[in-house]
Formats: sequence, structure tokens, C-alpha cells
Amino acid sequence: MNHEDISNPVIPDKPEPLYLSLIVPKSEVKSIKIALEAHTLLDKTIKISPTPSDTQAVQSCKDTACFTIPTVVKVNHSDLENDHVEARDAILERINYTDKTRIGVFVSSHRRLDDYGQNPLILAIHEWLNRLRDRGVSLPEIPNLFSDKCGWTYTVYSPMLLLPPNFLAKQPWCQLLAPPLQLYLPELWCIVCQKLKVTHIAINKPIPALVRKTSADSERDISKPNILRSPNDLTPIHGDFGEINLSPTEGNFRRALWVGTVQNDISQVWAPMYTMFSRGNISEKTRLLKLLSSASNSGTGRILSKPSEYSAVDLYAGIGYFAFSYAKAGAAKVLCWELNGWSIEGLRRGANKNGWTIKVIEYEQGEEPHGKEDREAKETQNERLLVFYESNSNAATRVEGLRDRIPPVRHVNCGYLPSSSDSWEVAVKVLDPVEGGWIHAHENVAIQDIDRRKSEVLNFFKDLVSQCYTAGSGANRFNVECQHVERVKAYAPGVMHCVFDIGLSHDEL
Repeated sequence: MNHEDISNPVIPDKPEPLYLSLIVPKSEVKSIKIALEAHTLLDKTIKISPTPSDTQAVQSCKDTACFTIPTVVKVNHSDLENDHVEARDAILERINYTDKTRIGVFVSSHRRLDDYGQNPLILAIHEWLNRLRDRGVSLPEIPNLFSDKCGWTYTVYSPMLLLPPNFLAKQPWCQLLAPPLQLYLPELWCIVCQKLKVTHIAINKPIPALVRKTSADSERDISKPNILRSPNDLTPIHGDFGEINLSPTEGNFRRALWVGTVQNDISQVWAPMYTMFSRGNISEKTRLLKLLSSASNSGTGRILSKPSEYSAVDLYAGIGYFAFSYAKAGAAKVLCWELNGWSIEGLRRGANKNGWTIKVIEYEQGEEPHGKEDREAKETQNERLLVFYESNSNAATRVEGLRDRIPPVRHVNCGYLPSSSDSWEVAVKVLDPVEGGWIHAHENVAIQDIDRRKSEVLNFFKDLVSQCYTAGSGANRFNVECQHVERVKAYAPGVMHCVFDIGLSHDEL
């Protein structure tokens, strides 16, 4: 391979690549763009633009003002005669968009920048290899260096570049990481940081459902649920991410790497070594915003309280994934429970960035209810978010002590996977006993079992309501319904992350 081969790769004479583009009504552009981006289907190298009125696919869009959203979904030249409706439906199903009749589709023959090797990672490798050759370093032959199969995908959460789990296991990385090139990798990472305007690089891995812990009285490893949702397998490869400390101090917070992103005009902040962020939850965050901002519940037709007239509870707050949607929608008070100190600090920083007042109340282990911290909670009249640094098993007691000082609790979010069932009894107890409300219960469910599980979850909540209220105090007047099952995203092959919307209402309301 000569110098010219590296700096100016020859583009072979081949047919122009073809990609699907969606024709979208103006009112749906933002939500579909966000969903496509969350599922890495949006072609960011091409601008979203108004669709010419003479485009054939506009007729299926059924709106006078339509926009073209380019995707990265390729089309074979042999399939040009097809109408591509199945491909469109597959995209819309993946992003959980149900009104398919409003969306048109057509094939465009533009070349994306990636087709010309303009991906910043590729450009960084070009420059790195050129520098090494200029210094006389002997370079091995690396076939198919810039093949599409190399998977040049990545995510930037400023100031961090996050590479996918199997990134370095693919070619050409196996050769780039081998001698003699591995000696020069620090220089490559510096160039990558320059190209992508980041300071840190890490390889992502899925958040484990279980974590290993060595028993104190034996040498064997035991597994326990990862209730702190810590990203144990995140692998830093460039930059200082801070020391490992699961019981952080203010000094740890100051020295750690903090990253951020914006979804639905909501800023979120987290320390990637200690807390997770799932951008795939964007569809559920968006749904919550629309649900809470709506004047009525489409499932029952009943009029809801205005957001400013109720409180919401998030029993697994994390860095504010769903709590911030309640705040953005205008809930008067959002009460949060979280056990991970790093998540709470991210929640605090994110709330400040969004301009919301927040107070964190930490209880001593084993502290009885109605102590000093409960008095402190009652004195917080102005904070939009009230965060309890403790187990959510105490939530019912804390909320009961605050009922005369906060608006009614109408929404409770139970956002823990693989199942949030341990919190469902608490969720029933914290809902307002007079007005009732909605519990959003998250679970991983096999796709073929979703209908069956819906019935099981509903019966479970009916039993809980009967147990939590004595006869005549509410249970016999509560209607308990599963008003909707939201399929958020695929969690694993054949397994769907679902949210069961459980509504509790009185007959006379």
C-alpha cells in the first residue's frame, strides 16, 4: 500500500448507492427525526428538506406540507421495481410509529458522505497511517480497510466518544490493534478526539442485569441484581474517567468525567463510569410528554388535572430519564427515589441545567419515619424535584407524611428492568387515595406472551388495590384497568421492553 492509497482511496466504479427516504407531514417531522436518530436510522449527512409537491410519494403522505427525512436503510438495485412499503413499515415498527398511512416512502440515489470514506473515524485512520508512513514505520497490508462491513458507527455524548460493544472485535481493528501498530494507538486516539471534538473515548457494553459479588464468608462469587444499574463493563480507552468509587464524595464528583445529551429539549447529565444512559427510551419519554400534556386520557375520555395541579412519583429515578419528562410537562412536584449516589448527582446537575429547582434528602440507614429529614422534606415548598436518597420501599411512608403539602400524586413511574414488580405495592399506596391516577409499570416480556402478561399484571394490581384499601375506604369504588401497553423497544431477541399503563379511578369521578 503506497502513500497515495492511504490518503486518497480510489472509489470504484459502481452503481450509486440507494437509500430509503420517508415523506413525513410537517407536524410529525420532529418526533420521527428524534426516533430515527435514537435507533441510528437517521442519515445525518443529508439535510431534512421540504418535499417537492410533484413527488409521487407525497400522495401517500396525505398532507399538503411534507418533508423528506433521509435514512441509512439501503436498497438493492434489483428491488427498484418494488413499492418499498414493507421496508417503510419495518422502519416505522422499529421506531414504534403506528399511523403508517400518513408516511410516504421513496428511494433516493444520493451518495452519503460515508460512501466516500468521510466518516471521521476513517479520516482519523487515514491521517494516522500517513503520519506513521512519513516517519518510516513499516505498515502491514490491511485488506478492506474501509469496507461497509467494518461497522463505522459510534455515538458522541460530549465530551465522550462511545464505541459499540463489538467495535474492536471486527476487521480492520484486529490488525490495527496488533503489533507493530498497537504501539502507536495513543496517537490514533488523539487524532480521533481531534476529528470528533471529544476528549475521552470508551467502548460500551450492555448494562448487566446481575453483578458479581464475592461472599464475605467464602471465596465463591455470588450474583445479585444490579439495582444501581451500574455500567460495570464500560471500557475506557482514552482519557481520565476518574477513580472507581461506588460511595462517592464531593471530591469524587469533581474529578469524574461527566457527559451529557439533549432529548426532547431536555438536558441529561451522567458519569458514564457509574451510571447508565439508554437513548432507546426516547420513545417512552416522548409518549409521557404527550400523555401528560394532553387535556384528556384517550383510554377513558376522562378529563385529567392540569399538570400544574398534580404531583408525580418516579420510584427508580436514575439520572432523571422519566422524572424530567414529568417536570417538562409541568407537574407541580416530582418526587424521586434513587439508591445510586452517582445517579443522584447526575439528576441534580441535569435539573440545574434545565432550570428546575431540586433538593436531595439523604436518610441515615435504618432511620425511623418522621425524623429530622422528614421535617426537612415538609419544609421544601418551592423545589420542583424532591429526591430521596434511599430505597423506594419507604416511599409510601414519606408520601403519606407530605400529602397535606403537595398536590395529589396522579402518576407513578416504575421504570426498572427486567421487572419493576417489587415496587407495585408501593406504587398503589403512593397514588392519591381520593382521585386515583396512573401507574406506568415497566417489564421485559417475551413478544408472544404480551397479551397473557397484560392480564396477569392487571389481576395483580386489582389484588393489590383490594389489599391496600379496606372495604368502604376506596377499594370497592376503584376501577382498575390496563388502559394501554406500550412496546418501547426490543430488549433482546424475542423480548420487548413494555410499559403497562394501569389506571385507577373512582366511579363518581
